[in-house]
Amino acid sequence: MTFVFEKMTIKRRKACRKLITREVSTGRDKVHMCMEQYERMFRSYREPCTPVDVLHYKPITNGKDGINCDEHILVMCNNQTFVVFTRLDGVPLSQAEITKQLEKVIEMSRTDGNKMNDIIIGGGSAGDRDDAARFWSFMKEDKQNQKALNWVQSALFGVCIDIHSEIKWSENYESNLAFRGMHLLHGFGNKAAGLNRWYDLSIQLIVASDGTNGLCIEHSVAEGIVLINLVDYTMQFVKRNIGKQMWDDVKNVVPLQLHWTVSPNAKPILHKQIEVFNDLANDLNLKVLIFDEFGREFIKSCNISPDGFVQLAMQLAYYRLHGHLVSTYESASIRRFRYGRVDNIRAATPEALRWVQVMLMKNKTKDEKQKFFVEAVKKQAEITLENITGHGIDNHLCALKLLADEEVKEGLLPKTPDFFLDPTWTETMRFPLSTSQVTTTASVNDAYLCYGPVVKDGYGCSYNIQQHSIIFAPSSFKSSPATNVEQFKRCLVDSLHDIQALVTQ
Repeated sequence: MTFVFEKMTIKRRKACRKLITREVSTGRDKVHMCMEQYERMFRSYREPCTPVDVLHYKPITNGKDGINCDEHILVMCNNQTFVVFTRLDGVPLSQAEITKQLEKVIEMSRTDGNKMNDIIIGGGSAGDRDDAARFWSFMKEDKQNQKALNWVQSALFGVCIDIHSEIKWSENYESNLAFRGMHLLHGFGNKAAGLNRWYDLSIQLIVASDGTNGLCIEHSVAEGIVLINLVDYTMQFVKRNIGKQMWDDVKNVVPLQLHWTVSPNAKPILHKQIEVFNDLANDLNLKVLIFDEFGREFIKSCNISPDGFVQLAMQLAYYRLHGHLVSTYESASIRRFRYGRVDNIRAATPEALRWVQVMLMKNKTKDEKQKFFVEAVKKQAEITLENITGHGIDNHLCALKLLADEEVKEGLLPKTPDFFLDPTWTETMRFPLSTSQVTTTASVNDAYLCYGPVVKDGYGCSYNIQQHSIIFAPSSFKSSPATNVEQFKRCLVDSLHDIQALVTQ
């Protein structure tokens, strides 16, 4: 684990000094990408506030060589918070020194656990954001709490050490992968590891005693592919250096335990936060599908974009299950522009609708189905290119909506424009199918990204297109009678088979 810390801190220093080699976009037009998100990942902290959260940017100008003399990470263990130092007086600590601190953290968390665990401070970063803002406004009235929060906010990233009781694994490999994904995403609520977390941190590295490990990300500062690139960069370093002797001359560096006092005003808010978080965790239904019959190589041999192929497979799966299409979100990176984040590829096009309708008509020939499929593929490629080159509609419309809201508040507009009050606008910006391609390298087998639906009656579905396989992570809420993630998973398989048969001569 300390190899991971070392490489992540090295990456952070390079990012803050703008020394990372600029990445180049994939596809036909090779352009250099903005690297700002790498720096933002390590320098941002999301603080709950009203009416909107505040994104703090940590300074890097003090100390030796233009960076802080001292650096630390936040470590969560047994629902308690600790500061582990990675750099003192400008000098990076060795892996052995960091390892000793982590061992001490585990020991301290067990010693003090009985008296500290009634304060599950991680709950302050979960639940409703307005409630979280109220909670921390009360907490910061105490000087000790404010000092402890300053340590948290200035951490490079978070590390969560989850010490489990015995776990009964399923014999099904996909179920085990889904279980691990849920552990990283929500930790199964406060009765398990769910609040051994600090969700306002941009990066949390989670390591569990059963071998589960991965990252939990605060998504507003960076997109998934930036995270994957960071993981790949780190894992390559680990593989090259694993087994090397750690330095034996270990300084006695003691980690710092943070203590919190929850006032009578703050305590009921914390309890409510934990209750809301538990409800969300219990309601999520996450599945994993490892489709190993073909992957990127086969799709490209058919002269089809792998991403477009998979997007249309999901449209067909949704239509097969529900009989209609819905607004679909697919993140499109716009990092070819300075400070670019993402726009939205709307895969539920009229061309896609005509094709899925024809696909399920028994009286239509293969030639007819192929014709409509080609049109849908072409349209998907067109809107993808439009979005990644800055011609998407969502960012512009959302910006106009926010500007209009601000001008109404300032009295510059008498009311919100009718366009943004129309029910069509509301439905257009609602995404019952939220998707994202996050393709990993071979550095980690069967790695995948997961998240929940963005609306109560929707699905989330990330996908990882490998050379000879595709990994999907569909999710839904158990409480929604409108969705069924198990059936959606089966429809995905059927749709992939149908398209394979369609494009095979």
